[in-house]
Amino acid sequence: MQLGIPLPQTPDGRVYRYSPNEHAHPRHFVMGSRVEGFSLPEAMTPRMSHQPGVPETVCPYSGVVAPDNDFTHPDDLAAARKIVEHAARADMQEAIHGMFEDLGRKFSGSKSIKIKAGPRPVHKPVPRFVRSDLLRELICDECGRDYGVFAISLFCPDCGAPNIHLHFAREVMLVRDQVKLAHGLGEDQSELAYRLLGNAHEDVLTAFEATLKTVYLHKVAIRPAGSPDAKTVGNAFQNIGRGQQRFAEFDFDPYAVLSPAALAVLTLNIQKRHVIGHNLGVADAAFAEHAADSRLGETVPLVGDEILQFAEIGQMVVNGLDAWLANGSPPPVENSTTKAIVAPHTRETAAVKIGELGPLAVKIGLWIAKESTHGYSDFIPEDELIAAFPDASLDELAFAVAELSTDDFINTTSFVAKRLPRMTSNASLYITFDPYALGGDPAVDVVTLVDAVLAKKGTVGVEELHKETGWPLRRFNPAFAYLISQIEERRVLKGGTNEYPARGFYLNDQDRVELHRFASRMRP
Repeated sequence: MQLGIPLPQTPDGRVYRYSPNEHAHPRHFVMGSRVEGFSLPEAMTPRMSHQPGVPETVCPYSGVVAPDNDFTHPDDLAAARKIVEHAARADMQEAIHGMFEDLGRKFSGSKSIKIKAGPRPVHKPVPRFVRSDLLRELICDECGRDYGVFAISLFCPDCGAPNIHLHFAREVMLVRDQVKLAHGLGEDQSELAYRLLGNAHEDVLTAFEATLKTVYLHKVAIRPAGSPDAKTVGNAFQNIGRGQQRFAEFDFDPYAVLSPAALAVLTLNIQKRHVIGHNLGVADAAFAEHAADSRLGETVPLVGDEILQFAEIGQMVVNGLDAWLANGSPPPVENSTTKAIVAPHTRETAAVKIGELGPLAVKIGLWIAKESTHGYSDFIPEDELIAAFPDASLDELAFAVAELSTDDFINTTSFVAKRLPRMTSNASLYITFDPYALGGDPAVDVVTLVDAVLAKKGTVGVEELHKETGWPLRRFNPAFAYLISQIEERRVLKGGTNEYPARGFYLNDQDRVELHRFASRMRP
């Protein structure tokens, strides 16, 4: 005789599963059926690592593959044994009761013999708890398998395809719902609306950070034996530079999929989350340095479309991580942004405010930054400047140029015969105006350069450093100029090049300390 006991199911009909990999926290997950109408491909897709439908299961947290029976929870096995024990006892009692049932009727009229037949009660097993507290319900877009997990998972338990992009996409959907709810509130509930938007914004970064951390730790766990042990992760993935350093261990940059503008938006929003989460939304000095439209002590503005764009930029990075897990095969879904991604500072020039510069001086500074071809000591022809601003008089142009010179954005040499001086730009102009004019930020790029420089010894040559970044000259030079401004001038190798601000430099220990602290201040 064989007895078959069905596995316990959730109210939705999913089967409870438990990974045999003890390191695959939290090990618990549930599996449902393949969704109705989903047609499996004739052959495995490039993203699949396992033939779907075979009697094996893939651990969604670690990718470990084992027979289905190995994924049965020990508590479920114990419960099944109790059910079998109860059934066996009930059957035996019923059989014995049947043996004595006729005998009891035979002696029913006897006054001296009394036989009472009937089974003793058998205690039923304690009912099994039905688990329904799922954190995330997913449907694999490669094989159509319905499943649920209790934490961030990496793989479909049926076909093994990376599904981290689905996990984060669900987070984006919830953020959309939060933004929609906030927008539906009236003006008399503006404080509540701001709180809802703040929660939505923080949820994006929390999910983003957790996703990067999960993928990194998975890669660490599957490294060959003898590889260096992973250092404590901590909050490394709340910072773009430190996150890049972590993934550099595997020769991978998770942010390489982003344009400079998208990276600038991501950087600003990471800093904004710090202000909202730890400073009650009031801009501090660190945030004011990143966002020109925020002033120290003022409440940081939150706009629903910007939060959604932040989420969708995060989705771009997660899609890249997903493709990396799938050996270069991208996920089969498109996650487009609600609007074109622009740098956080890009806006109409009339709205840009830089120090005490007047509007015309700001426009000239932006024009110089946009027209520059290599971002270093550009000569500014007088006739081109006049042609670029036909509505301004010579006196107005001269005053604006003097403003830029006073604030050390350009260098000027006056001539008696000319109304306008000879003009050349300097590094300060690009460091300040590039975030508005081009969307890139030398203050972000310089941190990458510092990290690269601190890993070197001896003299650092500019051409070698430039080649390592892979950046265009126009992007490299402002960040490089910012870098060498932090080094003792005697150790900077000036002259000998028309392409760069310097040929290179060498560092002593004091310079290294100063650069390290400088980069720490500049990180978001």
